[in-house]
Amino acid sequence: MDFTEEHMSSFFNRIDRLNSTLTPLFGKMNVHQMVCHCTDFFRMAKGTKTSREYGRVNTKELIELAKLGKTTPAPKGFGQVEGEGTAPTNLEKDLRTLKEHILEFSNFKNDFDFAEHPYFGKIDQERWTKLAVYHLNHHLSQFGV
Repeated sequence: MDFTEEHMSSFFNRIDRLNSTLTPLFGKMNVHQMVCHCTDFFRMAKGTKTSREYGRVNTKELIELAKLGKTTPAPKGFGQVEGEGTAPTNLEKDLRTLKEHILEFSNFKNDFDFAEHPYFGKIDQERWTKLAVYHLNHHLSQFGV
């Protein structure tokens, strides 16, 4: 699975509809925290932000929670509500930063050396892409966009 132009266009349109007045339909993050949390996902993929803990989650349970549309735990060091993720600064700037990270991710070559995922270990580009699409859909839906 590739991160296509359609993915990017759809995500960018949805991101453009985010604003600070939106309230979550589920979960505890506000919209600004969610934007930084989603950007941290891409930092994780390229290895510029790492978890404080690896391999301590039952991945089968995690996948079942995701399939049921339930919230899954953030890796240690990525929980926005707990103050562990990248701190929000200016919403407009953080929205641009998220788009920049999505664009960068979409341009990674097939042989890009992705970082180890805290829950799934060493995974390939296809798996990272599926996770990215799922993660962005989940959190943009969290705010009704």
